[in-house]
Amino acid sequence: MMDCVIYMRWSSAEQSRGSTLERQRDDCRRHASENEWSVVDELVDDGISAFKGQHASTGALGRFVAEVDAGRYPDGVVLLCEKLDRLSRQEPGKVFLWMMNLTEAGVTVATVDGSRRYSKGNFDMASIIEVVVKAQLSHEESEKKSQRLGAAWAAKRRRLNSGEKFVMTRRAPAWLDVVGSPPVFIPNSERAEIVRRIFEETVAGFGKAHIARNLNLDGVPPFGRAEAWHASYVQKILRNPAVIGELHLAQKARGGERMMTGEVILDYYPIVIDADLHRRAMLAMKERSRVSTGRGRRLVNLFSGLARCDACSSKMIFRSKGRKQRADGSWVNEDYLVCDGYQRGRGCQNRTHYNYTIWENGILDPIIFEALHEDHAASQSELRGNEIEIAQLERIWEVAKAKADSALRIAIETGRPEAQVAWTALTDEVDIASTKLEEARERLLALKHAPSKEEQWERINGLRASLHADDGDVRFEARSKVRSAIFALVTDLRFHGPDTVGVTMIVGNEWSVTIDYNDMLGGTEWIRGPIDPMS
Repeated sequence: MMDCVIYMRWSSAEQSRGSTLERQRDDCRRHASENEWSVVDELVDDGISAFKGQHASTGALGRFVAEVDAGRYPDGVVLLCEKLDRLSRQEPGKVFLWMMNLTEAGVTVATVDGSRRYSKGNFDMASIIEVVVKAQLSHEESEKKSQRLGAAWAAKRRRLNSGEKFVMTRRAPAWLDVVGSPPVFIPNSERAEIVRRIFEETVAGFGKAHIARNLNLDGVPPFGRAEAWHASYVQKILRNPAVIGELHLAQKARGGERMMTGEVILDYYPIVIDADLHRRAMLAMKERSRVSTGRGRRLVNLFSGLARCDACSSKMIFRSKGRKQRADGSWVNEDYLVCDGYQRGRGCQNRTHYNYTIWENGILDPIIFEALHEDHAASQSELRGNEIEIAQLERIWEVAKAKADSALRIAIETGRPEAQVAWTALTDEVDIASTKLEEARERLLALKHAPSKEEQWERINGLRASLHADDGDVRFEARSKVRSAIFALVTDLRFHGPDTVGVTMIVGNEWSVTIDYNDMLGGTEWIRGPIDPMS
């Protein structure tokens, strides 16, 4: 009895949801039984096109050919499929050569359609013509289908670019539903709230693994078919521009890889994350990848990556000497910040070991004062609206600039006049967007700050009390939020020593703050003043 391997393939996700697998499998098994072949394996290439031959190199069919070449079937094997075009829809010459090489290796290619067999030694003229003709018909059919689909998608892209609003495809992000006729996108309120939670926790300083853990602990149902939340899916949501309404267009040649075109359609999807929250989350992710958050979940050093030695500009590193018992019987952590240049013997003379607890409190004091200062009079809602407007205008400017750069590149490469005209028009859009952005930024500078002193005092005192909470999760969340605020407000943080021990920092690009240690107070004191524009 001859060994037989059944091969099944289809090229679209829609087909995989239908009955194509069952039909191909049933037909092939019945055909194998009728010919008394022993089915030893079944190969499936799900959603892989045979138009470009990708399946024959990287798919299940490609692995089968590699196994044949490695000698897995020394007594020969039958490769059985429904029709010849399941094996390939490439050009006739490539199909014929591929078939010849496969049969020369001892494989008999068989099809249920027509009960045909092609093997070494029986490729007569009729068989050659049959293979070539079938391959030609299959290739032409795929070529025409590819052209029709490409033209249809190109027409849809032109309509979207012209400003027309419609649903391009019913495939939508997991937090949106497609309803009605004509179809429209409607946010799923529960899932949209989960997406907002993910972005807010990212801004608060949580990493994607921690966010996934929180969602699972709270029993939040995951999107899709997964049984639980995973960090990779949280990352996928954070990186999806659909949350701010953007559709990033792509092209996919039949059988090829999906390639981004660089075209961006604004306001295509309903916006579930405002532009400012999105911008802050992206900055938090960038900062998180650049700066270590400390030892595990303790988030010990709020200034990691920001604090520098004034003498040599080396980073200040965190050093712990363990726990120490005080005279009153209490225990404390002996934690210090030390210049990395001094620690490594690189010639820096700043040998001061800054007690971390003292200087953490000392640095936070002027930051809190800045948040509570009487000069800050604008309402929180007014400031928030302006921040969102700026973030939206920044995104509009970025998209317009990218389009203009692309048009310029095409104009240079081709010299075509229509590309030059498009570049000129897009440049005007960039200038308009830039002007609106500058005006919005000027309005923000005029607004200054936000909530009332009472609201700020209550919020910051609550956070400060939680910085050393016994509950690890409460402590971690509070320190994450404070750390994010520090990196948003403080642009420069320098530790001086050893002659004059102190810290200077720039807050809000507006104030210079000097913090000194007072031996009599056993703590720090500080003064602030406007930044000297000449310094």
